[in-house]
Amino acid sequence: MTTTMCDESKKVLNYAMYLLGRRDYGTRELRERLLRPHPKREPLGEADVEAALERLTELGLIDDERRAERLAESLRRKGWGARRIQMELRQRGLPEPEEIPQEDQEIIARLLQTKYAAKLQDEQSRRLVVQALMRRGFRWADIKSVMNCREEWDYIEE
Repeated sequence: MTTTMCDESKKVLNYAMYLLGRRDYGTRELRERLLRPHPKREPLGEADVEAALERLTELGLIDDERRAERLAESLRRKGWGARRIQMELRQRGLPEPEEIPQEDQEIIARLLQTKYAAKLQDEQSRRLVVQALMRRGFRWADIKSVMNCREEWDYIEE
């Protein structure tokens, strides 16, 4: 029994809709996921995948800008800095949103009061905290500014 190209395209479209029902994808992410080999199914044709992506875009089910904004917002809530968010978006092939909120100093201050509060006792621990904050995508100038401000307040409270 042979299947027509139309049947294959429908299978790809249905599988893509199944994936989108589980989580949000950008165009590149979904393309890579659909073309990825899987042991339980035959490889999907590139033309069928492109046709499915085109149709999903027409239907508004794939929107790279919306995905980028949602992802940036989610990462921001997790305490990631603007630079790390931009890097993550680029890595996923998503456009940068028009504006990524730049309240990095507020987030750094919150992290220093909660997650890293007990780790600011000695110089070595402070270095480790700074490194952790930089891995989260915060700029050195922002980290330094917040830490200096925090040290001034600690001095006043004593």
